[in-house]
Amino acid sequence: RPPRTWQRKLMDVTPSQFLERHIFPVLLPGLEEMLRTAKNTERRHCFNPVDYIVAYLYSNREQIHFEDILFVAQEWATNPRPPLPLSATLTEDEAAAIIQSFYRAYRVRCWPDVTQFREWQRGFRKEVKAIIKIQRFWRSRKTSS
Repeated sequence: RPPRTWQRKLMDVTPSQFLERHIFPVLLPGLEEMLRTAKNTERRHCFNPVDYIVAYLYSNREQIHFEDILFVAQEWATNPRPPLPLSATLTEDEAAAIIQSFYRAYRVRCWPDVTQFREWQRGFRKEVKAIIKIQRFWRSRKTSS
């Protein structure tokens, strides 16, 4: 059977010629557009260049959502993509609010009366668990005899 078109092209030229003639004319404009988009993106740490290049090459400059690409949807159906980290999904205001609330909670837990209450609560929980365990033991003894 005759080789496919791209295989024939590979056989006729050196690897560097193949890159210059067939790969770079398609890939370089995508890389340039990706860099421009990343530069104009407000939150650069959230920008995923690999996803952008795949969507760019697949859609041939049409606006497309990554999940709408058929082979991506099929791959994610069998191997789900891990969730994005919070740093990539939160706005700066949301992240600041979370950090501030955790810091305020830490500062409150450092207060002496709160620390004393938390220690008492810890001991109380141990006592309650011990009572429940003893009650279960005696119930099991009554039912077994």
